[in-house]
Amino acid sequence: MKLRQAKLLLIAGLTLMLGACSSKYRVDNHEVMTTVPPGSSYYVMLPKDGIYGETNYNNSGQMLVQVVRNKLSPFSSRIISASTVETRETAFASAAKDDLDYLIEPEILHWEDRATEWSGRPDRITIKYQAFDVRTQAILLTTTRSASSKWASLGGDHPQDLLPVPTEEFVAALLGKSTDIEK
Repeated sequence: MKLRQAKLLLIAGLTLMLGACSSKYRVDNHEVMTTVPPGSSYYVMLPKDGIYGETNYNNSGQMLVQVVRNKLSPFSSRIISASTVETRETAFASAAKDDLDYLIEPEILHWEDRATEWSGRPDRITIKYQAFDVRTQAILLTTTRSASSKWASLGGDHPQDLLPVPTEEFVAALLGKSTDIEK
């Protein structure tokens, strides 16, 4: 009987450890008005850097733009990124001047880098993605996605490591491809 209890405890412990070894992703809201065809061109706005409490995470906005570019590039004829934080109106003017099809506005709502390996508190991000038609300025898609790092970290994880999955899901939704949230 004790051997069976030991096996059950071992299985329960392994299950908890494996659950702590994966990052978690969540869709907070998601609305697609229309999708865009592959081969379109994009202007990607530079968001303000993430702030948590008194900490400003320098270059976090640039990191987000780079991930958006990387995820869009296989499906795009041309992508131009803003070099400074600007208003949506200024971004529309820049995109129109460069004869681009769509404006992408990523926004960092939450960016929290924690010493997870010591504190047990995961890194967290919340990103709002919006896409607009440059010609009509109509919104095509809006989605807010959150992610938290795995609990069992050896110190190598950071909030920017969480960006690829939600960004890839945003791009898939923009292009009308199936995503986990639509299944």
